Amino acid sequence: MFETVVHTIKPVGIAFDSVNNHVYWTEHSHGKIMRCNADGSNVTIILNETEPSAITLDVHNRWIYYGQKLSVSKIFRANFDGKNKTVIIKNLPSYVYGIEVDVSVERLYWMEYQTGDLRSAFFNGSDVRTILSTNATNMNWDIDTDEDFIFYTSNNRIMKINKSLGQNPDVVHTDTEQIDGILLYKQDGKDCGENELMFSSPTWKKNKKGCEYGVN
Repeated sequence: MFETVVHTIKPVGIAFDSVNNHVYWTEHSHGKIMRCNADGSNVTIILNETEPSAITLDVHNRWIYYGQKLSVSKIFRANFDGKNKTVIIKNLPSYVYGIEVDVSVERLYWMEYQTGDLRSAFFNGSDVRTILSTNATNMNWDIDTDEDFIFYTSNNRIMKINKSLGQNPDVVHTDTEQIDGILLYKQDGKDCGENELMFSSPTWKKNKKGCEYGVN
């Protein structure tokens, strides 16, 4: 069952701080990064930014990472309160619509919408790598990570690829509509077969998969 948490203006990216029960989101048309409590109360402007897009959180180290919806864009990092903003990656040739962190290896992953490149770098912006060139421009949106794998949307499909370089992606799911968002839901203490892959196209759906989120 879905409920409205907060009324906002055309949010693009959203992330949840499970430790402090805070919701963060970006409003690219108004140039703001916002935060509220999980019940929708205490709405706060965290940052003013030029067309912010994708957003993700490093809850362990209390960092926000976010991209921009600009043809030449950047990836930024800031504290949870919006202070100490730093450019991590500059001069990206594309919008950034999907972004995730892997705290275990201290790497950032993002999808470049216009070029179709799935890329990665250390948290400080060094060692930039191209995981995959999809050659699918203006089709790839969101991403999520799970241990050794990256899941990403490509038009009406959900793809899975190993984080190691030089791998080929597998099709996990094909839908009848364009898939805009993806979320890997992990249940603590549950067998990995209980995990679920959720996606929007444009209404939220659930796609249950096993340990490897098997290819169909």
